[in-house]
Amino acid sequence: MSVGVSSFIGSRLTQARKARGLMSISLAELVNVSQPTISLYEKGTQKPKQETLDSLAVALNVPVSFFLKDYSIDKPERLFYRSMSAATKAARARAEARYEWYLEIIDYLLEFFDFPELNIPDLDVPSDFRECDEKTIECIAEQLRQYWLLGNGPVPNMVQTLESNGIVTWRTLMGTKTLDAFSDFREPHSFVVLSSDKENYFRSRSDAGHELGHLILHRNINKKNLKTTSDFKLLEYQANYFSGAFLLPASSYGSNFKSAPSLEVFRSLKPVWNTSIAMQIMRSKQLGVLDEYQEKRLWINLSRRGWKKGEPLDDTTPVECPNLVQQSIKMLLDEGVKTREQIEMDLRLNPTDIEKLGGLPENYISGLESKIEPKLKYTNSKILPFKR
Repeated sequence: MSVGVSSFIGSRLTQARKARGLMSISLAELVNVSQPTISLYEKGTQKPKQETLDSLAVALNVPVSFFLKDYSIDKPERLFYRSMSAATKAARARAEARYEWYLEIIDYLLEFFDFPELNIPDLDVPSDFRECDEKTIECIAEQLRQYWLLGNGPVPNMVQTLESNGIVTWRTLMGTKTLDAFSDFREPHSFVVLSSDKENYFRSRSDAGHELGHLILHRNINKKNLKTTSDFKLLEYQANYFSGAFLLPASSYGSNFKSAPSLEVFRSLKPVWNTSIAMQIMRSKQLGVLDEYQEKRLWINLSRRGWKKGEPLDDTTPVECPNLVQQSIKMLLDEGVKTREQIEMDLRLNPTDIEKLGGLPENYISGLESKIEPKLKYTNSKILPFKR
């Protein structure tokens, strides 16, 4: 009687299945076992036979050795999402599973590199988030800008600002437009994950500011608060307010206006402050530049111009891309510390996944570059030159 593979780790199966966006019943059909058997594998109460394990590896596109690898990281316990609705549950599960793979890549790279240390100052953040009002958020955002020596002008590059202060940033496909980003406070490095589903430079900067707000204001939040609708809405409002205060500081951005601005004024300021027209409208209302009627008229005009679906300049600027992980992997290879095969073997992931997780070019790890070249026919005929 054949026995199961004793070193198989059931939670790895769960992780890979979620990373591929599969339900257990779908995976069961792919490998020709029952859905309850998949559940037993994932719980660790039953081990798959070698032939079944091979089938699971093929179905989930991971090496067999992936299922035998112990965890090297602490799993995330409290992630801040923009949406916690049932409609995003599957997308969140997929994103979290892939985020765990990303954390393992970071853990691996930290064996060879020193990343910038987490540089978040000890700010006077209320212990009860309900006491964190708009005035407090304005002060905290200003203090952080001063601590990071950003001055009062536009932030040149949000992703570089985060990474240079120990907040590792990852851009990835979320698989749904309702998940813009999420963040995870941990040490020695915190993380901001941005969606690449919408390649919008201005919105992405706002998302980065929003997640930074969570890391600054909400690092000690109880997980149950994320499940309470009223608390969740307040946390999101505070993070959104922080993003506006950080990207558009009151002391300098507000001085642009002598009177109520028009959409054309906001449009002209968009490439200066690198923030959307919509964010500028909201920020101007917060700073008292607009009253409620003026704000309402601007939103109506924005909608009439079709700018709610897409603003001017949205498709003219490439998004800010993280490069810390990409540079680290390339340096391991360029300096001869590791080969591509060794990195693949150490991480026990499909090379395509390593490339996507690390922001690397396609086929960079696998080395399977497609080279299609024309072949000259050998004939007795002469090759005629092109006429000019």
